[in-house]
Amino acid sequence: MTHRLNGSLTFLVGMLLFGVAVPGSLLVSASASAAEPVRFSSKVGETVTYKINIQIGIGKDAGKYPGTLTYQVKSATPELIQLNVTGHLEGTYSRSSSFFRSSNDSPLPTLESVSCRGALLGITPLGSVEVAQRDEMMGLLLGTLGQLAIVPLPPANAIPVNQRAADNGADVAVTWNESDTTTIARVSSPFGMTPLFASHAGLNNKKLSIATEKWKYVAHPAVRNRMKIDHQYELSAPESDPPLKMQGEGIAFFNLDDGFYEQLQINRVIFQVDDGVEIKVPVSISLVRETQQERNAKIAAAKEAELKRTRPFTDAERKEWIKALGPESSFTIAHRAMMELNSRNQRQDPELAQALLQRAEMSKDNRKSSFYSAAARYDESLKQMAEDRRDYSRGIGTVKRTGGPVTTASRLVVGQILAKSRERFSGYEAVEVKEIHARNEVSVQSVGGHGRVERVNVSMLRYPPDTVQQPVDTRPAPRTRRVAPKPKVAIDEPDEMDDEDPQAEMDVIRTWTDKTGKFKIEASFLAVKDGKLRLKSADNKTIEVPVTALSKKDADLAERFQKESEAAANPFQVVTE
Repeated sequence: MTHRLNGSLTFLVGMLLFGVAVPGSLLVSASASAAEPVRFSSKVGETVTYKINIQIGIGKDAGKYPGTLTYQVKSATPELIQLNVTGHLEGTYSRSSSFFRSSNDSPLPTLESVSCRGALLGITPLGSVEVAQRDEMMGLLLGTLGQLAIVPLPPANAIPVNQRAADNGADVAVTWNESDTTTIARVSSPFGMTPLFASHAGLNNKKLSIATEKWKYVAHPAVRNRMKIDHQYELSAPESDPPLKMQGEGIAFFNLDDGFYEQLQINRVIFQVDDGVEIKVPVSISLVRETQQERNAKIAAAKEAELKRTRPFTDAERKEWIKALGPESSFTIAHRAMMELNSRNQRQDPELAQALLQRAEMSKDNRKSSFYSAAARYDESLKQMAEDRRDYSRGIGTVKRTGGPVTTASRLVVGQILAKSRERFSGYEAVEVKEIHARNEVSVQSVGGHGRVERVNVSMLRYPPDTVQQPVDTRPAPRTRRVAPKPKVAIDEPDEMDDEDPQAEMDVIRTWTDKTGKFKIEASFLAVKDGKLRLKSADNKTIEVPVTALSKKDADLAERFQKESEAAANPFQVVTE
């Protein structure tokens, strides 16, 4: 019973916000009258903002969702007024792709946060919606939530409530009715849910039902340039499974001076009969226009935020951010600091860039990319390295750069990060080696554990750029010493045991760091010649770096290795392969 209840409530609340049960939806078809003085604003550039509050249910399980909705008159003709619409609705985070989901603790649907970057509505002067162009985010929820404040105005054929008083010239209330039928569709979802929506073309319908909708409007005489409009609403879908109905009422106040509604209240009660039990769910939607004082406060706050973005950092701010990004801070604190830094204007600050870079390297795979991106904003010299590491830490999308091709699986290790050719798209994606097989085949998976494990030939793989760090525990085993066997001595005395040969230590791939600490590389020691250290990287590249550019620790290590190499030189060593 609970599963069916959840789906049905999702459907009905979805219909309520989709416009099926909202006055002023596409179903309203009141005609405009040139002589009627009550009209929506046709003043180009006029802007109004509403504060929205939606409540679904009552008591502790009720869902409350605040938001805003803004209209701006883009253009106007006597027949059509074009409105730009933007808005935002705060809700409950859900991993589901649907805007509605059912809570485990409550049969009521909960609503996700959604935002509307922009939409275009075309309405007649009486509020009948003729055109609705939406951006992608508005395609589901805000597609008609953006029409909540477009309630129809009295048409020319509205009937006086008191005909005798009207005949005597009195200003009396007028009434008119609207009705329509709507196809209700139950739609299957690939995520195991069964959300229900009002009719949409192209959906894979599993269950169709005809619902009848009826509105009755009453417009009262204007008082101090404000017109009150009441409405009653009813929806009936007896053939749905289970049978559904919805009833409600609403009230709105229209400002005749500026041509927009000042306040709206929409109340609905959803009825569902399931297993002989009738369930009622109340839904309340209120919209109130922002006052001039509230608008001024928002403008002042926006100016203050702009000043904050551009002003220089103080020493106290920098110390606080560096502390928040340190290893002893929680991810929540570090993430908050990173978001605050991203809200400030891009500038050069190597100290903060290093703190962000270090935090990125100690974060989990799915959290690295944001810190890398932030580090690049504060140090231009880190930009390429940060972009490479960000690309190879996300596990989704195409990486911008790759290194050389992988030629043999024998040089790979489990956990190593590589780039794999994408099958359906051009370019490469970041993958992690999961298993090494015979015949130059390896099993790989997208970085971060996304997607399935694939078995591929190494011809599809490339190394990442040298700027990308490999996980610490994925270094290859030390290379075999390339020295000739020790010649046998034809004497009766037993051979003395050799001291531990330093060559094995030189062949180990280790991390070499420059004196600034910004640049590192995983490589093994080859030699020091003419003041330059020669190294061999994990992908078999020979690299040279001035010894003076190394950190003191690595410079001392290179000098020790060179001395030991010269002291232990073997005239029978293999010099070519």
